[in-house]
Amino acid sequence: MKVFLNHQEICVGSRVTLRDLLLGQSISSEGTAVAVNNRVIPKDEWMDTFLKDGDKVTVIQATCGG
Repeated sequence: MKVFLNHQEICVGSRVTLRDLLLGQSISSEGTAVAVNNRVIPKDEWMDTFLKDGDKVTVIQATCGG
């Protein structure tokens, strides 16, 4: 199935959780906020949030500096 990660289309398996997607893309959970279809998903729900075909996932990572 296809999902969009920060506006980039990627193919994933049929039973993929949000956590699986992030691990597969080497995205650290440290300082990371994630929304699926414009709904922020708390970290404690990442393992239980299954993605569907066409979902739009937005990942925002905090950075140090100024």
